[in-house]
Amino acid sequence: MVLAPINVWAQAAGYAVQLRGAGDFAALLDRHLEIRRHASDVDMTQEELQRLMGAGEKQVRDLLATEGHFSARVESKLFTENGRYVVRYDIEPGPATVVENVDLRFIGELAEGPHADARRIERLKRQWRLDPGERFRQADWEVSKNALLADLINRGYPAAKITQSQARIDPEKRRAQLTVNVDTGPLFTFGQLQVKGLKRYSHERIQTLNPIQAGEPYSQDKLTELQSRLQDSGYFRTVFATIDVDTEHPRAVPVRVEVTESERRRLGLGIGFSTDAGPRAQIKWMDREFLAHDWRLESELRVDRKTRIAGADVYFPQREEGWFRGWYPSIGTHLERSDVEGEKINKARTDLRFASPDKQDEDVWGLSYLTDRQYLPNDYVNNRQALIVSYTYTRRRVDSLLNPRRGHVWSVEAGGGPRGFFNQANIGRVTARANWLVPLDRRWHALLRGQVGKVIGAGRELVPADLLFRTGGDQSVRGYAYNSLGVLQNGAVVGGLVEAVASAELVYRITPTWGVAVFRDSGNAADSWRDLQFKHGTGIGARWRSPIGPVNIDLAYGHATRQARLHFSVGYGF
Repeated sequence: MVLAPINVWAQAAGYAVQLRGAGDFAALLDRHLEIRRHASDVDMTQEELQRLMGAGEKQVRDLLATEGHFSARVESKLFTENGRYVVRYDIEPGPATVVENVDLRFIGELAEGPHADARRIERLKRQWRLDPGERFRQADWEVSKNALLADLINRGYPAAKITQSQARIDPEKRRAQLTVNVDTGPLFTFGQLQVKGLKRYSHERIQTLNPIQAGEPYSQDKLTELQSRLQDSGYFRTVFATIDVDTEHPRAVPVRVEVTESERRRLGLGIGFSTDAGPRAQIKWMDREFLAHDWRLESELRVDRKTRIAGADVYFPQREEGWFRGWYPSIGTHLERSDVEGEKINKARTDLRFASPDKQDEDVWGLSYLTDRQYLPNDYVNNRQALIVSYTYTRRRVDSLLNPRRGHVWSVEAGGGPRGFFNQANIGRVTARANWLVPLDRRWHALLRGQVGKVIGAGRELVPADLLFRTGGDQSVRGYAYNSLGVLQNGAVVGGLVEAVASAELVYRITPTWGVAVFRDSGNAADSWRDLQFKHGTGIGARWRSPIGPVNIDLAYGHATRQARLHFSVGYGF
């Protein structure tokens, strides 16, 4: 017999392990074989090694069976090579077993009685992930069952359970017959809210934020939305929303909400540091009953090496009628003075916003008035203003906004204003940005990031700085100073009319909380796509999953400047 090439050579202090003929399964076997884990044991005896070698044959067959190869042939050999023991496994995985038939059976109120829903049952069958003709894998079998059950539990049937599941394997015919019996239990419906923990605020404040209608079918998404709305309101530090899953009383189940309230007024003082702007000091004042109304005031004064900011936002209750019914209005005014890369700007901005209650698919309409005075070297002074209507759509699909491990966030924004009293020219602006977290396996994951933008209709001398584009810095193009990439004018860097940024990062988790990363960033801003020349940064970094979010420390090399730069940031730039 001609043996396949060696595809894993696992060498340690005591002995070596060879896997021959394992093909695509070499990494799986090398990761799970017990004999591989003991290769560096200094007190290993020949008798113990022979025992591990014999047990390894069964382990190889069992592991290959999880991948659908139930007739694998495995032979082990022990010999010496260059004065060292070598254990070799000659492996023939054999043909894979494929799924021949899937039999999904349902009992419970989804299948019978007044709440029976044949269309949903058919949809569940269509969504089954391990179809006839596919290779049978144990992991796919478990994932398919869990996905089926999760669909029922999350929508209407929180007491659903799998009463029987069986995968009948015929090794000779290499066929698998799959049977799953599901008891959906009764259909659960929501009842009234039962709130615990209120002292400062009224029950009505929670009820106005409640997306759940009494009598509607149970939905885990609705519970999550209720919890998210209450937490985002700023009135509560913690929120837990649950129901009792009692099959004897499935209708009008009370929704239990436990809250820990935030203070009505709060003064916050803080100091910090970033590699973008250096040391930072800030004062925050929050009043959750501003002017004796159900309004929330958030004001801030912040000073760092490059900027001085003073601003305030007032958030109003959810609208109950008229335009934007159910949405959240807010208004804010901010003053800023900045000195970045030779450009000094005094800015003033006022925004009126209406935000939708759904944070997973968030819509925001805005009306903004912006004015600034720009100072450049050689006594250049320029005054600009604009009145802009904008719309932003953001889609969030991550497992955690604070410390995500997988998912994506992307948004598009479009805005503009016609030439007139406020605008010296027609101004349009479009931007799009995306972040994608991709787990590759148990330890590896990738982060992909991109952003493009364009100002239409007016030159940058007529467009306020907040509508133009600059890049470079901790969460932009690493290897370059904060906002140092843009258009050169009078010896300073100013904002451009177009922008493009792309980033790819690969992270290896050493422990659940610590990891190392390699990355490549590219981007720039310019006055036109033709003038845009990408600047590149490459580097390595450390990652810490802290309680306040991902902490990133990066050392990046700017290819254009031929200099290395240290970057420090917290969180992802969503």
